[in-house]
Amino acid sequence: MTWRDRLQVGSFRGVEFLTDSAQGNGGRNVAVHEFPLQEQHYSEDLGKSAGSQRLTVYLVGTDYDLARDQLIKALDQQGPGKLTHPYRGSQLIQVQDYEWTISSRRGGFCQFTIRYVTAGKRQAPATVSTGSALVAAATAAQAQTETAFSDTFDCAGQPAFVVESSTSFLESAFDSLNAINGSIAAELNQIEDIANDIGSLTSEVTDLVLQPLTLISNVGAVVTSVIGGFNRISNAFNAYNNLLTAFGIARPVSRTAANGTATETRARMADNQDAISRSFSAVATIALVVRIADSDASEFDSLEQARDIRDALLDQLDEQLDADDLTTEQYDAISNLATALQRHITALEPGLLSAQSITLETSLPALVVAHMQYGDASRVDELTDRNNIENPNFVPAGEVLEVLL
Repeated sequence: MTWRDRLQVGSFRGVEFLTDSAQGNGGRNVAVHEFPLQEQHYSEDLGKSAGSQRLTVYLVGTDYDLARDQLIKALDQQGPGKLTHPYRGSQLIQVQDYEWTISSRRGGFCQFTIRYVTAGKRQAPATVSTGSALVAAATAAQAQTETAFSDTFDCAGQPAFVVESSTSFLESAFDSLNAINGSIAAELNQIEDIANDIGSLTSEVTDLVLQPLTLISNVGAVVTSVIGGFNRISNAFNAYNNLLTAFGIARPVSRTAANGTATETRARMADNQDAISRSFSAVATIALVVRIADSDASEFDSLEQARDIRDALLDQLDEQLDADDLTTEQYDAISNLATALQRHITALEPGLLSAQSITLETSLPALVVAHMQYGDASRVDELTDRNNIENPNFVPAGEVLEVLL
């Protein structure tokens, strides 16, 4: 395969064109400091220059005028757009200006000279402040969750079968924590310490059921350690979903006895089960929010993933807000947490790339595909890892690939 085989059909925002030539410049921003009456100077490197690129393209044919108008519309559109550069692959660019030329001597022909810069990635300067605000909101929500649990859960002075019902449900929840902690051991930091903390919950459960505030506080600390121990946001999110399933009520306790009579003890068993499920789910949600607050844009796989996780958490918080027995303080804490989460993800978005799908017409090496898509062959590992490509020398044609642009 030669460079001619790697040429692509040029297009901008889907409008195809033929290419005449391409030029560009680059370098570094260097400040030269000179001083009066001194023979010396020094230079200060201020970072890589954005540079500028120019592309000369043309449209030809009986319908060249329709294509011309489409290209002008694409070039005038606000914000960055996707350019398929015939020589350098796909790029996200910001058009600076363009010129077009039409000549009566060359009918059915229009030439464009387009000057642009690569769009780059805008930093999110508000990340630190939104992250801190999110942690503060999560701390307030955790405090309200603990208050709600201690006000609702009660095993003191209850018959043994009421205590055993709550204890059994708690032990099942702790088993789920242990399973998550042990199943992805390679991803977790300090796994032995977390396992010891979970073991303490299990061994002390008969005492903890009589101390609801201590119980929910300890559970919150352990769940936060489990979720926070994952090195990848995606794995933390998977663990979170597993915990929501584990903390759900698969077999609700009946509020009536076998003869259909409602009793106080049966009601207490059901209320305790509901309190554990609701509060533990809330604790898991808060734990994942804290994990996100401690992260930056680089820890998300894509813009779409960040938004999907945000939406899943907001749905869970909305479900908590729908509860009929919330106090004003509890409602405000959950609502403030949802707002802080929304703001934090919004602050991270400028640093996130969007996932897009492509399909190769011919099989190519991953190195070539990386160069075509990104104009940067060094991103080959990102391409192969994202798409689980086993043989980087052979990326099959006809299969949908995901790339970040």
